Amino acid sequence: MSVEQIHSVKPEQAVLVIEPDLSNWQALSSLLKHYFGLVELARNVEHASALFQRFNFNLCIIELDVVDEFESLFPNANQSVHSETKATQLSDANGSSPINATIESAYLTFPQQFIVISQSLKSEDILYAMRKGACDFIAKPIDTAEVNAVISRWLIQYSSVASTSIVDTLALDTQTNSLNSAFSLFIGDSVAIKQIKRTLNIMSSTGNALLLEGEMGTGKKLAVSQLQQSLCSPSHFMMIDCRAPSELDAKKIDLYCANCSQTTWLVFNHIAELPMNKQVELLITLDSIKLKNYQHVRLVSMSTTRLFSRVQRGEFLVELYYRLAEFIVALPPLRQRPEDIVMLTKFFINRYLMQHNTCRKALLNDYSKWGVSDFQCLTDYYWPGNIQELKNTIEQCFLLNIAPKEYLQQLPATPNLIGANQVDIPHSSLGQHYLPIDWDLKCIEKAHILRVIEHYDGNKVLAAEHLGVSRKTVDRKMKEWDLD
Repeated sequence: MSVEQIHSVKPEQAVLVIEPDLSNWQALSSLLKHYFGLVELARNVEHASALFQRFNFNLCIIELDVVDEFESLFPNANQSVHSETKATQLSDANGSSPINATIESAYLTFPQQFIVISQSLKSEDILYAMRKGACDFIAKPIDTAEVNAVISRWLIQYSSVASTSIVDTLALDTQTNSLNSAFSLFIGDSVAIKQIKRTLNIMSSTGNALLLEGEMGTGKKLAVSQLQQSLCSPSHFMMIDCRAPSELDAKKIDLYCANCSQTTWLVFNHIAELPMNKQVELLITLDSIKLKNYQHVRLVSMSTTRLFSRVQRGEFLVELYYRLAEFIVALPPLRQRPEDIVMLTKFFINRYLMQHNTCRKALLNDYSKWGVSDFQCLTDYYWPGNIQELKNTIEQCFLLNIAPKEYLQQLPATPNLIGANQVDIPHSSLGQHYLPIDWDLKCIEKAHILRVIEHYDGNKVLAAEHLGVSRKTVDRKMKEWDLD
């Protein structure tokens, strides 16, 4: 690829610039937009980390002074992708029908495709950057000709080695299967998922009956595995599918509880579909467990609909509802946490590559053709099947050798599946693409600013940098809304 060819075609690629000096960023931005479809600025490493998790960057340009600080945010800096996964076996009392819960978690690693920018031209500084893995160097103050030359060199190199180097942009890992309460099976960094992680960690140490509500594919079974994983001692697990009432055998449940001295989980899946006569039977069984003082027994119920709505319609016993719903966790659908979609996508890509290691190079070459618009389409799509549908989509894209944008455009129109029967999530956790249509610009501005502040845990400095305004502007807005 020649320099002329590079200038004639604007690639579907993304670049992240970590530069504290806004004047240098402005000089770089206008140049980089000639080469990249997405150009993002981070003025500190905290903001850079957030952006790095939410977008698929092909290249990072990093100020030399913050390289070490940025690198420290990644637990396995410059490590290659591991090819093995760990699993824990969850089984019923008879040891049959094991449930394989693969303990996997995704996090990004320090980028090996990066360019250093610095005021210093000392040879030891340049050598230090190269030892860290930098592929080139840009000197300050910004010189247009030099930047064009550096980026052109990188694009030529990138086009020739994309099939082998693209794995560094996936950079996912598998954590050790250890009984660690700080470890989470849930992938994502959205406010909603952070709250789910905290709640499940707390619930794992209590004896309260837990009701998990959420659409299909939102991770209810994963939440059960997380509860068991969070314990610091072994436990037993019994799954009862309420769509098959014959599985609700009072004698079998009582025998199971009596023979287990360790923590015992009774998990009632699709509890909302339990017939009325079986609801009475289950209530009697739970009363028996309570009378026999089985303190090691913990109850978890799962429902794809709001269980209380069935109580209101007289389809579910109110006494049973309050026995099963001492604590309720509503798992958000994927469309309400779009900021997690890129991280989940990379996780599923990496897992697919590990499962098809023999054709890994060809698959990486296919992945290298995915552009910014493909990731944007994944973020904007409605995902009626939630995480399971996202996983299936990634696999179909590889099998058909087709980019996500083209794949999703070929799908038939998906009707809005949200009904009164499904789980409601507060407006504060709604995704950015699903604001009420009757809101004016002031309402949208307020909702977005408050959402960004919440994302940064109330840090108005980081929120202001993310929004591209001054801290004084954020303070003034908060004062206008009487929220200071």
